[in-house]
Amino acid sequence: MRERKTAEIMTAARELFLRDGFAGTTIEAIAASAGVSKATVYSNFSDKDALFVELLEVVTAEAGDILRSATAGLEGVAPVRDRFLTVAGVLVRGVLRPEVVSLRRLAISQAVRFPEAAARYWQAGPAATIELLAERIRSLAAEGALAAPDPARAATQFAYALVGPLQDRLLLHPGHTFTDAEVEAHIEATVDAFLRGFAVEG
Repeated sequence: MRERKTAEIMTAARELFLRDGFAGTTIEAIAASAGVSKATVYSNFSDKDALFVELLEVVTAEAGDILRSATAGLEGVAPVRDRFLTVAGVLVRGVLRPEVVSLRRLAISQAVRFPEAAARYWQAGPAATIELLAERIRSLAAEGALAAPDPARAATQFAYALVGPLQDRLLLHPGHTFTDAEVEAHIEATVDAFLRGFAVEG
């Protein structure tokens, strides 16, 4: 029963934090949305700060699972360009999801207030993306498919060129949307530019 109530509180908190922001969300609103009393919320979380930190921790774990699944696409026997296009598509569409953009905006806005939680969020998101991509690029270099003497730098360049322009636009221009054609064109242009710099001609 306690675990179910905790999950309901977390679901409500997630929705309200993303919709109304940290300052605009109250324990009373979370309790009402979850269908529990304020006392029940406080029996699970000491205060709103603790609830917010726990939310970041949950999302951090989810992000790690998604990243591992996405970057696994660089393995296999398909042409290297096809593999990068597949992985790029998963990463970009994951980053562009409205709830992910809202959460990133929320984490940035509260980074000074919760530096340790924000740092863990960064480590499990952007930093983990670079690390996982670097591992795959290192393997492709060992196979002779890429010429990447510094896999971490290559991964950083690829990841930020891929998600940076689109992500920043959505973070700073709420309500903006990209068409499928715009996203596809960006993905293909980024992958092709990366491979022009790093692919080994067969």
